[in-house]
Amino acid sequence: MITLSSKRWHELAHAYGAADDVPALLKRARLDLGSGADPQSAWFDLWSALCHQGDAYSASYAAASELVAIAKTRNHERQYDPLSLLGAIELARLEGRGPAIPDDVTEDYRRAVDEARAMIEQVLPDVTDKEWKVGLSGSLAALRGDVNTARALFDAE
Repeated sequence: MITLSSKRWHELAHAYGAADDVPALLKRARLDLGSGADPQSAWFDLWSALCHQGDAYSASYAAASELVAIAKTRNHERQYDPLSLLGAIELARLEGRGPAIPDDVTEDYRRAVDEARAMIEQVLPDVTDKEWKVGLSGSLAALRGDVNTARALFDAE
């Protein structure tokens, strides 16, 4: 796994170039809502960098393990952002809208996809917000490899 302190982030790319700012964005996203920081801004910035206009990047795959780690620290309502972002990244990959997964990231990325899929399967029956249910259902479809269903659900959202 590429740690947040790794120099490897400088070699990875996101929508705006070198991904050396991704560790800081992930750290901001990990913050609690009551901490005074604005995690929503961090999520907006992460989506913009890692899945800009439906495209994925090498840094998108490298961030997957941290997205799952963040989701694991949150209650069900607050898992939406990290799990949905990972679903969108996987859909971009499946649709050919991103580079190949870097060799040093492949194993961790695949494990993150499996973990995120299991987490969504567990939480989805309890989701009552319609928009969240559609978004998480689309993410689940992508994480299962069902491109057509995922695309239809993401487009509906």
